[in-house]
Amino acid sequence: MKNLIKYTMGALAAGVMMTACSPEKFDGADPNGIPSVSGVDFSISVDQETNQMIANYTPQPGTYPIWIINGNTYSTLQEVGFQNPEAGTYTIDMKLGNRNGFSQGVISKTFTFNETKIDYSADFRRICDKEWRIANKEQGHLGCGPAGTAATEWWSAAPNDKKDFGVYDDRITFTATTRKGGSYTYNAGADGNTYVNKGVTKWNTQNDNADVDVAVGNQTSSWSFEIYDWEDAEGNVTKQTYIQLADNTAFPYISSDAQYENPKFRIETLTATKLVLVYDAPDRGIAWRYILTSAPDERLVEEQGFDANSDFNLWKGITPNATFYFNPGWGTERTGEMEAGYTGGNNDYTVTVPDACSDRWQAQFHLHTDLNLKAGTNYDFSVIFNADKDIDGVTVKLTDEADADAIIDVADVNLKAGQDIVFWQSDIAGKDLSKVKLVFDFGHATGATKINVSNVVIKDHANDDGTIVSGGGEEGEKPVMDWNYESGANLWKAVDDGTVASEFAYWFADDSWTQITSPVCTHSGDTYELTMPDGIGGSQWQGQFHIDTKLTASASKAYNFYCVLEADNDCAGVTFKLTDGGDSNFLLEERIPVKADEPLIVKREGLTLKDGADADQLRMFFDFGGTPAGTHVKISKIYLEEAVVLNYDDASNLWKGVDDGSVKSTFAYWFANDAWTELANQPVATRNGDTVELTLPEGMGGSQWQGQFHIDTELTAKANKEYHFQVVVTADADCPGVTIKLTDSGDSNFFCEGRHDIKADEPYTFTLKNATLKEGTDASALRLFFDFGGSTPGTKVKISKIVFKEA
Repeated sequence: MKNLIKYTMGALAAGVMMTACSPEKFDGADPNGIPSVSGVDFSISVDQETNQMIANYTPQPGTYPIWIINGNTYSTLQEVGFQNPEAGTYTIDMKLGNRNGFSQGVISKTFTFNETKIDYSADFRRICDKEWRIANKEQGHLGCGPAGTAATEWWSAAPNDKKDFGVYDDRITFTATTRKGGSYTYNAGADGNTYVNKGVTKWNTQNDNADVDVAVGNQTSSWSFEIYDWEDAEGNVTKQTYIQLADNTAFPYISSDAQYENPKFRIETLTATKLVLVYDAPDRGIAWRYILTSAPDERLVEEQGFDANSDFNLWKGITPNATFYFNPGWGTERTGEMEAGYTGGNNDYTVTVPDACSDRWQAQFHLHTDLNLKAGTNYDFSVIFNADKDIDGVTVKLTDEADADAIIDVADVNLKAGQDIVFWQSDIAGKDLSKVKLVFDFGHATGATKINVSNVVIKDHANDDGTIVSGGGEEGEKPVMDWNYESGANLWKAVDDGTVASEFAYWFADDSWTQITSPVCTHSGDTYELTMPDGIGGSQWQGQFHIDTKLTASASKAYNFYCVLEADNDCAGVTFKLTDGGDSNFLLEERIPVKADEPLIVKREGLTLKDGADADQLRMFFDFGGTPAGTHVKISKIYLEEAVVLNYDDASNLWKGVDDGSVKSTFAYWFANDAWTELANQPVATRNGDTVELTLPEGMGGSQWQGQFHIDTELTAKANKEYHFQVVVTADADCPGVTIKLTDSGDSNFFCEGRHDIKADEPYTFTLKNATLKEGTDASALRLFFDFGGSTPGTKVKISKIVFKEA
């Protein structure tokens, strides 16, 4: 909601309300008897809540009014009504008429509707009856900048930037009780504190030198959607939608007295799970940005570790005995210095390494307990570090007093200054450990360093504390919309173009299976849209919509089907069924949940007709039973093609010429460290038949483009042709975000450019079909480009079975 007036729903239709009266008998006109409006008046009443005007005139016997509103003759009744959702000043004129004609004069009045009336029902569904909180995991969840901007230029909060203040546990809710708003609640969270800016005077904090927490308390207030003028940084003024809270209402972060006294926030984004608000200070000295979320507060182990407060945590309630050993450079032991800098309690421990060290075990920190672990039980473990300087090679060892055995013993935890670093392991095989000892070593500290160690968790793996653990059940790489809808191979495009006949059909029912009024789907280009009707039932098959076509399919062929579906509410399950007109001979039948405002990418390949018979009239069937009434659904980019099988040994594979040397090619590299300095030890790739191998060098950086390898060829490609491409990549360690780019040597005229997560020892096949060159010009020298920036040095990579052929 920015840059223009953006009203959520269509405006209410303007209309006229008329009351009945009986016509008079007409016996002939008398030009001398034409009525006059001299001394005549009429009354007007305006309802600002509904933008409705009613005018009334009590006529003299034998006369009647002629009402003209905004230049249009509307009515000849005694009373006339006019309604318009748009704010503005309107005119109403009245003439008089009788059996002899119409008055020469006219009585004119104006009336004003003070504000535009908008149907906020769709926005109510997005914002109401859910808990909103600051999206602390998102970059820029708080920020500030010049007035009239997105408020990110001067400061943008890093994830969990303000975790030490009372902001992330605050919750706000909205309910709808009026046409444009209702009740608002603010909950200050478990700590009861509200985060306020320095200089705020409301709670006597104006003398503080920094932001503080204050005990504002919980609050119930009111709110509404409002349309206000907004001036951007260039001085342009547009109408924008705001959330207006009542005066003196609390919010998770209070930037100024003025915000608290008159809290109004411009809506930049509003979806079912994300709300972005911007507050412009009245003096236009600053703007503040807030990103809120209503998504489930999922606990990800890599972000927060396991739940230290869970009753499953065996460490919970333990008061360990701390011991130390400090001998920097293996010279004089100085353990007492390290011990003196220690504070700890309540699963939160701070230790100081007084000086630089040079080797493992030179700065040891031990926590001794009476906890016992046992063989035959698998365990989960996590701990959170925060150091004021970088330290590489931190040791974490979970052992016992005998120190003869351990279930965790690692020495490669790297700490970044000022950042929470979560170390965790899951499903660890247990051992019989009596009086567990947790050992840390910071022997690679580069100078005096303070390290906080907190939220230690040891728990039975069988006990679920609600933490989401990566791996072992993760969904893998999410599908992306990477097909070429415009491709000549797309059979469905003829349906969208109208060259293949099609029609819509519906059957919607309530919970008792009684048919209700169906929605009406609109179709424009590649997009179909419809809104779920009131009364839709909660079961599958109670919200049926299908597109019946004259497309055919052969039982002897396989097909690929792709589409995108979006909804502005969660849908528990949308049925997708691509079938013959008889319904049982289908290519696809599947029910898939849809998340609000998250495009669902459906990609199904190698589909064959279930009954093994040809289909002469394909039907694309959707069922929305169980979807909330009022949900707006958009279906787009439907793609149906005959499946193409890519075989490396196919004679049409142009890349085979590269592998066998009949087409010239060379390898090229650019690997750099985190400082973007080119490495001296560039890798050397080797080719053996259809396979290219290389080992990622030591010292390579962790960012994209710091691990570049490309195969430069003399293959060519035509801009007016489509091509298929496929490559298999295998690595012996996880490689996150590997870039695969097939491009002309100039780099910008490419077929594909995307990043892909490659799992250790799992061949990853990337396939691209019916692709065209981005810039629409011929390619004279194709380059296959990979970037491994962020992957682990020493990883062995194999690139094989490359296929490039005309479609």
